[in-house]
Amino acid sequence: MILTTDPERGRAAERTAWAFYAIAAIGSIIGQIWVGVTVPPWPAAIDWWWRALLVAPFAAVIDLGGVVTSAFADTRRRRGETAYGWRILSIGSVTTGVCINLIGHGDVPYLAAVFGGLGVFAYTVWLLHAADRRRDALRAAGKLADTAPSYSRAQRRREPEVTRRAELLAVEHGYSLHESLVVARHQLRDERRRAALATHVETLIRARHEDPVRAAIAATTLDIDAIAVELTAHSDVAGWATAIGADLRPPQPPAAGTTDSDGDAPDIGGVPMPPTDVLRRVPTSQDAYDRWRDLWAELSTDPDVDLSAFADRHDISVRQAQWIRSVGATGLLNSPIPPAVRLARLATINGHRPHDDSPAS
Repeated sequence: MILTTDPERGRAAERTAWAFYAIAAIGSIIGQIWVGVTVPPWPAAIDWWWRALLVAPFAAVIDLGGVVTSAFADTRRRRGETAYGWRILSIGSVTTGVCINLIGHGDVPYLAAVFGGLGVFAYTVWLLHAADRRRDALRAAGKLADTAPSYSRAQRRREPEVTRRAELLAVEHGYSLHESLVVARHQLRDERRRAALATHVETLIRARHEDPVRAAIAATTLDIDAIAVELTAHSDVAGWATAIGADLRPPQPPAAGTTDSDGDAPDIGGVPMPPTDVLRRVPTSQDAYDRWRDLWAELSTDPDVDLSAFADRHDISVRQAQWIRSVGATGLLNSPIPPAVRLARLATINGHRPHDDSPAS
């Protein structure tokens, strides 16, 4: 019986199988009757049609006997028996019919091949048909597992171990083709990881005992695989990802006063930082720093001011006016406290004394 998802197509295939068997069996019987009419030394007074009538029942019994005994064997096999007796009798009956056709038509090879081949074909169709029906009956009774999906040859060649595991999972849990492959890959990967972890766990357990006998007892008594599973379940995946990610962070922007590869001052937040020599000019005393802030407040209100006139008006050099503009553009003059003082206070708050490079007295 050909099992399909479409009942109509299944019934059509069933009828086709019966039709093929019937035609082949009739052909084999006709060949045996032919041999029975022409080969035996019949009296001349008996007409050929009388001979055919006399031989036909025996020819039918020989051919159909193989099928009947095979049906008995199939019934017993559905109940879990081997039925070797019925199966041997069935094969013997069919073999007798095929030999009669081959030997009886030996003078005409074509007829021998046709009638002998029809007998073999009929019996083969019956066996395959009966085997299909037996498997369907066992599967319907829950005594036979369902079939696995059909995996391609390329898949079997590329991942033989995964494919074998996927077949078992598909039959056991009803997974589809792609689901079974995904689950099989995950299972095999986890099993390999647990096996490697179990090896390290056993090594660690043995290392805790100096006495090799005690070490062997501890490693043998404990369920190493269960420990590996528990370790995997309690592993801090997020923590390890954070720790590894910290090591993979990109380099931080260069500190103030450093220069790019081309020698220019770097930008922070889109604002150009002044060179190091300009930053060194930022006053550390409060009075001088406040004056810089006042001058920067005036400069920032008029970006197009003439620095020479601005310097003469406030009795400073043009270079100092340029320094004030460069530092003010970075925001370092926005705070009322000089940057150096702010850094010193921050170091004190964090519990660190300012770094003193002067030699000890």
